[in-house]
Amino acid sequence: MDKNTLKWLLLAMIVVCGMLGYKVAMKGSSKKTEPKEGYEKPQPKYGVVTAILYCDDEPLMLMEDQVLHEGDTIHDVKIVKINSDKVEFEKHGKRWKQGVQEVAKPEWWKRKGKADS
Repeated sequence: MDKNTLKWLLLAMIVVCGMLGYKVAMKGSSKKTEPKEGYEKPQPKYGVVTAILYCDDEPLMLMEDQVLHEGDTIHDVKIVKINSDKVEFEKHGKRWKQGVQEVAKPEWWKRKGKADS
């Protein structure tokens, strides 16, 4: 098997595993419960990097059943740089990094002009 075929097989396995993991995670988050006193509205359930496929010529990442490249945008967030262990994002001039399966940073759902809390 040549190197290119192996690379694409690995990517396919990562995509399938990531999609299954995302479906399982979203299934568990659909349970409805009554809010308690002092309850804060939960943040959206997006912004988690499912997988990174790093190679020098074309690094890729998987998020929410999508294969994304550097320069792509998802939920108004730009993918600035894909490293082997973290992805650098930018929204409204603010940059941050996230690793695979790391909890999404609040920047994912902040709106332009909203004060930081």
